[in-house]
Amino acid sequence: MVRGNDPYLYGEKVKAYLTRGARPFGGGGMRFPNNRVGYGALCVKESLPV
Repeated sequence: MVRGNDPYLYGEKVKAYLTRGARPFGGGGMRFPNNRVGYGALCVKESLPV
């Protein structure tokens, strides 16, 4: 958390980034989040701010 990175990157903020980047699994008309698969597949590229 140096050299211009986010000095306030704590648990809740990381959780928000990862939730934002999750992609629902296709098909079935499932609602997300759900108890079986959570928010879907993690997409790290979409999770991290530029």
